[in-house]
Amino acid sequence: MATLAGLSQYFVAIGLAGFLIVLAYFLAMSQRDKNNKRKVLGQNRSNNKNATFNIYAQKGYNQLIRIPGVRKVVLRIRKRLETLSIYDEYTLRREVMKVVFTILSVILIVVILLVLVRPSVMVVFWILLGLVFLSGALIDFFVHRVEMRLLQQLKAFNNRVRFYYQQTKMVDDAIFDATAQVGPEMKIQAERIYDILTSLEPEKELAKYEEVAPTRFLKVIAGLSLLVKEQGDKFSEKGSAYLRGLSAINEELNSEILYRNKLSYQLRSLSTLTIVPIFFALPIKNWAIDKFPIMQSFYDSRIGFVCEVAVYATALVCYLVIRKMREIHETSNSMGVKRVFWEEKIFKRVPFVEKICKALSPTPYTKKHFQLQQLIKDANSPLKIDWLMLHRILITLSVVIFLTGGLIFAHLREEKSVLNSSLPSTLFAGELSDEEKGILKEQTAFDKRVIEEIQKSDTTVTEAEMKSYLAAQLGVDEKDPKVNIAYDRIAEKWIVVKNAYLKWWEFVIAIAIAFAASYAPIWNLQLKRYLRFKDMEIEVYQHLILISILKEFESMSVYKILEWIERFSIVFKEPVQIALQNFDAGPDEALDKLGKDISFEGFQQIVERLRLSIIRISIQEAFDDIDIEREFYFNQRKEEQNRSVDSKGIIGGYVGLAPVMVLVFLYLVIPLIYISLIKTTDTMQPFL
Repeated sequence: MATLAGLSQYFVAIGLAGFLIVLAYFLAMSQRDKNNKRKVLGQNRSNNKNATFNIYAQKGYNQLIRIPGVRKVVLRIRKRLETLSIYDEYTLRREVMKVVFTILSVILIVVILLVLVRPSVMVVFWILLGLVFLSGALIDFFVHRVEMRLLQQLKAFNNRVRFYYQQTKMVDDAIFDATAQVGPEMKIQAERIYDILTSLEPEKELAKYEEVAPTRFLKVIAGLSLLVKEQGDKFSEKGSAYLRGLSAINEELNSEILYRNKLSYQLRSLSTLTIVPIFFALPIKNWAIDKFPIMQSFYDSRIGFVCEVAVYATALVCYLVIRKMREIHETSNSMGVKRVFWEEKIFKRVPFVEKICKALSPTPYTKKHFQLQQLIKDANSPLKIDWLMLHRILITLSVVIFLTGGLIFAHLREEKSVLNSSLPSTLFAGELSDEEKGILKEQTAFDKRVIEEIQKSDTTVTEAEMKSYLAAQLGVDEKDPKVNIAYDRIAEKWIVVKNAYLKWWEFVIAIAIAFAASYAPIWNLQLKRYLRFKDMEIEVYQHLILISILKEFESMSVYKILEWIERFSIVFKEPVQIALQNFDAGPDEALDKLGKDISFEGFQQIVERLRLSIIRISIQEAFDDIDIEREFYFNQRKEEQNRSVDSKGIIGGYVGLAPVMVLVFLYLVIPLIYISLIKTTDTMQPFL
């Protein structure tokens, strides 16, 4: 019979394989006929596929760029592609989505395999955690290092352009000769700049390049090179205007490279140090339980669960903080994607939510209301005050639900451990024999059965009733010492099981933590305001470099300077565009409105000088001391970078050691000391 069953399975397998082969053959023949028909009709299937993919890629890019967490990943991939290749905006988005779709495919395959294999929760945790750290390592390798190489190669390129320009006095020839001697990252950018200079429509090509240039230095070099090629260089007692512009760019490049090197040196190996507890927490736990079996009761308890969560959370938070500290913030081009305001949709669909948010928001015309409005404006955020309150409410509710759920899970875990753990609470160190383990398992099953009977009882069980029940179950007299031993053991477990529920003070702590977390949106706005202030300083310094060159040309006007400022602006772009649109209606009024729209002192000084240049004095006279201002901003920024490196080095040292300290003390040393003190007290109790 077994032989017949085996033969039947064999024939079924052969039949199934034959069916699949025949099906594949007919599908292939059908596909070939379709391709032949397309050729006859003059259709190109690959073009149709590319067109379809382009449509999905462009739509997918516009959708993903709106999602906060995914947006950052997409922009990092974009940064990598900008550095390595030259694309227009449309092609660049398509190439970015190719990488994104590949990443999503890999994640989908991993998830499907996990679902099919059905591993434990811990295995899934380690796999997902490994993907997070792997993505961070890839970002460091493929983005940060490439950025650094590009800056170093850009500095060498500038020096060679300067050398060849002094010989030929031709911008395009100098860039062409310098291109042959630079590294691979910079060579791609240099070739694109040369193509711009030799193009029939250089202004149009320059505008395309400015959309995808990986760094602000390249945009300035391309713009200045095109200006000098079209209008010629301006020579004065200070020398060539173009060479002075290259020197100013090199000066800032040197500062940027030194800052990145110092910061990388200060924070070296700290990312690796922060993730050490994640990979050593489980081995340390197993070692502690093996050497000190009593530690099992601590790790399975509610406090042990909180400590375990604290170790992993501290490691992850510190890892993200170190990664954030290593990042060099540089303003990027706006993608121009219209954001979908989900807050507004919620208010329209659920009107009472809007009423609650407005009731909890600061009253209009009060100091707090004005401060929030100013904070939102300074951070350049599209939020409204009631939207901000909605964010705070949602964060508060989420944290309360998360913490409450975690505490309930901790209680259930502690109850399960007490009912099923067979390790004796009196065993501090050492090992048990197989016979002793068997006896303890029987005791654990007996205790669990008794506790379940107590839980089913509708009335309170007294001590006498309990001892009588235990004596009957054990088959001994009530005065037998075994009854008292069993009673004490079960009573100790029953106290834990009876108290395995969410306490009111635990809920109050969860609410307090959630209230503190509700300030996260405000802290985020304050961080954005700080970063925006730094972006303004960088842009003002860049504008000063531009104006120091532009003022030398006799054909330069206030309108042309505003056009150059608008081309190289990111933070100030919209107000400058409005000023350009209103310039013909009244230059003085347009500049006055521009100064009111932008409250940054450095940019307001530039606007005031431009207003003087309209009627009273020339542009060259208005900006005669611009080199002094530029030097001041450069020294100020250099000093801030030095302080930033020192402060990040100190903070990074503490943050890097924090996970290790939490692991050692909170997860190993303090539990050992705590249990030792408890057992010592229990041992000395009969003598007190």
